[in-house]
Amino acid sequence: MIVRLAWRSIWRNRRRTLITVSSIGLGLTCAIFFIAMADGVYVQLINDAVRMQAGHVTLEHPEYRDAPAIDLYLPDTRALRTQIEKMINVERTKLLILGQGVAKSGVGTVGVSVMGVEPSVEAKTSPLVNNIISGRYLEDTDGSLIVVGSKLADRLHLKKGKKLVLTTNDVSGALTEELCRVAGIFETGVDEIDGYLIQAPISFLRKLYGFPPGGATQLGVVLKKASAQRKVIKWIQPIARENSFSVYPWQNVMPELASYIKLDRGSNLILQAILLFLILFTIFNTISMSVLERNKEFAVLKAIGTQSFHMRAQLILESVFIGLIGCFLGLLVGGLASYALQIWGFDITSLYSDEISISGFAVSPIIHAKLSGSMLFWLVGIVMGATLLLSLIPMRRATNVNIAETLR
Repeated sequence: MIVRLAWRSIWRNRRRTLITVSSIGLGLTCAIFFIAMADGVYVQLINDAVRMQAGHVTLEHPEYRDAPAIDLYLPDTRALRTQIEKMINVERTKLLILGQGVAKSGVGTVGVSVMGVEPSVEAKTSPLVNNIISGRYLEDTDGSLIVVGSKLADRLHLKKGKKLVLTTNDVSGALTEELCRVAGIFETGVDEIDGYLIQAPISFLRKLYGFPPGGATQLGVVLKKASAQRKVIKWIQPIARENSFSVYPWQNVMPELASYIKLDRGSNLILQAILLFLILFTIFNTISMSVLERNKEFAVLKAIGTQSFHMRAQLILESVFIGLIGCFLGLLVGGLASYALQIWGFDITSLYSDEISISGFAVSPIIHAKLSGSMLFWLVGIVMGATLLLSLIPMRRATNVNIAETLR
């Protein structure tokens, strides 16, 4: 009986109820869509960044993070690498040599960042491989061949097959230089990468810097699922300590990117919280007006002996019905819109004429959302929980109505 009364009561003023559930649905739709879209951008950005750099988890010399230097390297990682690749959730490992140098051609000199890579591994992981605009990417059998960014190529007037001299200091501090030939030119749309980065086969850079066989600046671990990062770090740490290596999550290796995502996610949640607050204000207004208009009804119910518990239950059920209908609409529309964006994506090139980059990493022009059950659960939980809490204030007013005065 209480359920039937509650259901009929919310439809007494049909227009107000429809406006309220529409407000809940629209607000929840916006919250779901924009949070899912932001999460999709974060996941895509992190995935591209860690695969271009040293993975979700990075192993380094214990002192390298405090003062990066070419002589702080991992001597031989072959045995450790074999152990890590056998772990669950590990997709593959990759070795990198990171250094600084000077690139010289016939027209000028530019300070550059040098990255030694395993071409066969990079071809399967790094998004940079897909951004080659001239020539080809590196191969494991390449000797002194390199790939350079498009802006660096413009400064030094480089083309495929052209030569440049790479000058740097080896692990002993001695000045060393090698003649290199350009195998390809890449363009990511990020000035920091296109203007200063040179990639070369790791075997060539071991010779240039004087590394031993198997030596590298970083040993990166690329995961199948980013959510397994903590678990993998926990597994790797005992092995790394035995070899006197330090283990870092990508957040420590790329702090600017991690800080941006944390700040942007926080501001996004604040905006969604403001939106949800406005929704809850609408719900509170609906419930309060409903109670104020029904003072005589409540007085009659009390006069004929209706218990306050039953009246409270009816008002709670009215709030539950309004919340459930609104949440259903929000989940239906917002979920379908987010799912469509997750599957097909949205091309934003028409909105932005230039390439978009965040903390030195390019953002893909095709935006995909990331819809998760946990996000839907806590959003609906917040709306429903707050709706029930807001119903307590008018509920107390309804059960404390003065019978004689109201009926008179």
